[in-house]
Amino acid sequence: MIDPGFARFSAVTSIGRTLVILAALANCAPIRAGQPATQDLFADPQFRQGFLLSYADSSKGRAVEAVLDLGDANNVPAWRLCQWATKYSLGSTPCVRGTDGDLLYENEGKRVLVGGPNSPNRDLILEVRGGAEYGDKARRSGEGWPHLLIEQDAVVIRPLDELAEIRFSLDLRLLRCESRMPADQYDPGLHAAQFQMFFIVKNISPDSPDHGNFYWFGVPFFDNRCDVPPEYMARDVGKDDATGKFIYTVDGRAVGVTSMKTGQWLSLDVDLLPFIRSGVQEAVKRGYLKDADPHRYAVANMNLGWEIPGAFDAAVQIRDLRIAAVAADR
Repeated sequence: MIDPGFARFSAVTSIGRTLVILAALANCAPIRAGQPATQDLFADPQFRQGFLLSYADSSKGRAVEAVLDLGDANNVPAWRLCQWATKYSLGSTPCVRGTDGDLLYENEGKRVLVGGPNSPNRDLILEVRGGAEYGDKARRSGEGWPHLLIEQDAVVIRPLDELAEIRFSLDLRLLRCESRMPADQYDPGLHAAQFQMFFIVKNISPDSPDHGNFYWFGVPFFDNRCDVPPEYMARDVGKDDATGKFIYTVDGRAVGVTSMKTGQWLSLDVDLLPFIRSGVQEAVKRGYLKDADPHRYAVANMNLGWEIPGAFDAAVQIRDLRIAAVAADR
């Protein structure tokens, strides 16, 4: 049986971190009339301001081990770079400037490259070296696994019923995914390489008895075990620090995902709002949320990146990320 933990990012695996996310957003007021018709929900989509680096221990929540400022102390990062369960922290790794303006952090366990504006490596490469992380020991059931993902709170909070669309666009390319496990140790129920995105969709209404509650909305892009990852709906379980919240992951095909195993660019441009609203309804139906009114919910946070529950060396290149709220006509 496939480990339920495979269906979500590491952002789901830390109760403490999630509570910090919710607390940070508690005072955010919805944007009302008079605001622009289209607003970006997340800042610095080319990652030029660097990253706040997490500790390897997810129980430390949002504590920052180091600021990866891309060699410019004036940078103020909008993104967190989460490296949970790694053996090889980037905390003391220097920034190396490459050709074409590329900026690189690299060690035995991972590579993070922010490409220059005109570089063939733009905008971001995330690489995990699972062979180094696991060595000659295969992961066993119940054990943690390395993560490498970017994460940010929404800079604009828009109730779902005030929107015509949540327009999501992104270009992705799989650069490598190679197993470093002996064939006789590989168990597809325990070992995988996954690249995916999750939103926190949160109840933002102070007068709601369910205020602050949320579910995880997921878009899967890559899983080494299949050509296109399928839908997944379940309770977040599988670890001691799992949130217990509802996970609603759409079928990749429903949002235009095709197989990334070809190494070709995957270009996505899709309205996620209908899927997000369906997730609210499903969460209410299954008893995870109490209120089905879309006015009470908003996208409050997102994360994007790798989970590597097996000894895989895997890398993806990310370009032209945009997540925008498009206001409905009133």
